[in-house]
Amino acid sequence: MTLRAAVLLAAMLALAGCAAFKSQDSEREKPAMGVKRTAPANNGAPTLSVIPSPSIPPDLASQAKAATRAQADDDRKYTYTLDCQSSADPTLAETFEKVSRLALMREDGAVTMATLEQRLSVSLEDGRSILRNRGYYEGEVTGRLTPESGDKVKAVIRFTPGPAYALGSARVILSGPLDAKSEAAAPPKSLADVGLASGEPAATDDILAAVKRVEAAFRNRGYPRATVEATRYVVDKKSKTLDAEIHIDPKGFARMGDLEVPEDATVDRSYLEAQRTWQVGQPWNQELLDNYLTTLRQTGLFQSVEGRAVREDDPSGLRPVRLRLAGAPERTVGGMLSYDTDFGPGVQAYWEHRNLTGHGDRLRIDLPVWQDMQELTASYRYPFFMRPDQDFIAQAGLYHEDTDAYKLWSGALAAGVERRLTPHWRVGAMGSVEGGSLEDPGQPKKEFLMFGLPLSATYDSTNSLLDPTRGARLITQVAPYTGTFHSEFNVVRTRVEGQSFLPLGSERLVMALRGVWGSVWNADNSQDLPSSLRFYSGGGGSVRGYDYQSVGPRNDKNDPLGGVSQVEVGAETRWRFREDMGVVAFLDGGMVYENVADKLFQDMLWGAGLGYRYYTAIGPVRVDVAVPLDRRPDDDSWQLYMSLGQAF
Repeated sequence: MTLRAAVLLAAMLALAGCAAFKSQDSEREKPAMGVKRTAPANNGAPTLSVIPSPSIPPDLASQAKAATRAQADDDRKYTYTLDCQSSADPTLAETFEKVSRLALMREDGAVTMATLEQRLSVSLEDGRSILRNRGYYEGEVTGRLTPESGDKVKAVIRFTPGPAYALGSARVILSGPLDAKSEAAAPPKSLADVGLASGEPAATDDILAAVKRVEAAFRNRGYPRATVEATRYVVDKKSKTLDAEIHIDPKGFARMGDLEVPEDATVDRSYLEAQRTWQVGQPWNQELLDNYLTTLRQTGLFQSVEGRAVREDDPSGLRPVRLRLAGAPERTVGGMLSYDTDFGPGVQAYWEHRNLTGHGDRLRIDLPVWQDMQELTASYRYPFFMRPDQDFIAQAGLYHEDTDAYKLWSGALAAGVERRLTPHWRVGAMGSVEGGSLEDPGQPKKEFLMFGLPLSATYDSTNSLLDPTRGARLITQVAPYTGTFHSEFNVVRTRVEGQSFLPLGSERLVMALRGVWGSVWNADNSQDLPSSLRFYSGGGGSVRGYDYQSVGPRNDKNDPLGGVSQVEVGAETRWRFREDMGVVAFLDGGMVYENVADKLFQDMLWGAGLGYRYYTAIGPVRVDVAVPLDRRPDDDSWQLYMSLGQAF
């Protein structure tokens, strides 16, 4: 309630109190309401006169009503729309509609007019910042709230950017000496040396980013403690330019030394040294140190990793890097439930040790169990085997499958090395042996044994293993095999898979594409090969909408036979509409062929569907429903898949 309304209400109460007091005095003699006694007349009888009823002055009454209406208006709530325009530079309005207070809080529900006015005031400051960030130092932004029908208001924002300013001179001024004998590249002398040349738009964000790059350049060229001490910016309205001066103190030249490892480190020093990204004695390079620390954090062996230059050089004139490491739990036990219409419900359990011998080596045991399929697998990786860019890997497994395609009992063992050629490329070579028994539909159980030399090359520039939103993958495999099944065989199995992830405007909307091609060379018939060498398609990991392994040639009882060549394609549109939720629309296609000579892409089967994603810290939980678009007489009308991670 306003002060004015409170005063009027107090006056009304005072008048009412006076009337009540007089009424109590007269009530003792029981007179009629509104009547008073006077002195006796000539005949001795009292004379009565009427007392006017108490009333509020008209001006006070009208003011009280107006105050009450104003208070009601103050409490009234409104929803609003946002009308933002900038014809001279549409990007100003586009940015405002993404970052301003009015835009960000538009869906929070109805609010009072006072709250709207406050949001408008803050948002106009946001608009002025946007103008400066684009180099419009004379620009203006105006706004008003316009009532519409009912409890709706329109917030009208208009940008008038004015002339765009350009960057003038941008000097880097030293407040300390450089090392004249350093062989490192010379530090920058202007913003042009770090990518922002004179004449480019004087956008605030670009200038501040360039100043940070100046400091980083000094720290990457021998000066680990270089600091920007002051900046000075001058706007010249006549020339429409902004001049900049960056004052930086190098604070002494240094060369990179060895590691100082804490005594309680949970891994061997040799493991930490093998990942070191710099050469001892080179000029200090902070970027190399940051990359090293990032690599250590990604191993999962540490809860926290810190590393910094020691303040003073050691006796050899080098500056050591002091590590601070907090070890993380090395063992993990976990599991998950899954379901799809191919296998029904399933349980997947695992155990992992991430530092088995103290050298960062990892052992993982997996036990996925479904009604028709059971596996027990172990994988081991020993990093920096014989050289810093090479790992030793080993795999072993026991398998049992009872599907429409075959019945399998087998064991397998493989071991080899994997080498990192670049941050994105890896190559590998392994030796493998697999043996067991296989029963094809309508055929007796048959023993098999085979030896292989799988070779691989992998390119991966994606930003996530389980939920990539950008980047690409290319996985190529070439594997010669020799062995016996029905008879002796010598074949070469090849497979190429490509994946691409393209953000559509933002990483919340992503187009994911996938393609697969594979062939087994020197094989006349897939039935002459063990099942692990054949190609099968259909199911949650390939062509959704069809039964597991059912896409391809089948016998007269519709049992899948597999093939010696394969084609698959897939496309998904992934929309993450909330931080923890998303939806997917997908289309899959594929076919397996009886021999390599068959023409690819003929008679392909297609499936389509929709999916839901629930995003967790370890990856998205996937639920997909797919239907076959080329439904055959024995195909189900739909398929359901549930698992952890995207389909690809």
